[in-house]
Amino acid sequence: MKCQNCGKNEVNFKYTQVINGVKKEMQLCDQCARELGLQDMDFSMPINISSFFSDFFNEYDDSFLPSFTKNQTLKCSQCGTTFDDFVNTGEFGCGNCYIAFSDRISPILKNLHGANVHIGRSYKHCIDELEYNKNKFQNDQKNKKKENDKTEQQTELEKLEKELEKAVKEERYEDAAKIRDEIKKINKGE
Repeated sequence: MKCQNCGKNEVNFKYTQVINGVKKEMQLCDQCARELGLQDMDFSMPINISSFFSDFFNEYDDSFLPSFTKNQTLKCSQCGTTFDDFVNTGEFGCGNCYIAFSDRISPILKNLHGANVHIGRSYKHCIDELEYNKNKFQNDQKNKKKENDKTEQQTELEKLEKELEKAVKEERYEDAAKIRDEIKKINKGE
């Protein structure tokens, strides 16, 4: 296959470009790739974030990113960080930089992430989850209290039943009747 640029040499370099969902592919020879500045691109990992933005903006000519390569002398009014500083370091100086450079950052974020607005958990969802966990904890505490109360009642019943047996053996029938009444009261309460 022949080079799409010069039409003379054999293809040994394939270049693919995707901008706003439009895919363009070019098959080039070594010489044309070098002339277009594509063959010397460094794709080694890991990516150095501080040089990522400068490489992203500076390696391309105006035909790739015309709005990013012109007028890069914007300056933040609060901290004095320039857009060139951001491009070189990948860091802003303050929160106001997001506003000062918003017209340049918005398209970058949209290209990198697919959107320039965060879509995530909503505040209401978090409140609902907290309320659910709070109610669950309260219900667990109530259930534990009920179980403790039942255990105390069972212990009390066992104690009264032993006293009843003892009173009957000792022929204390009046005491046995009172104990029997207490046992009936506890059983009705359950």
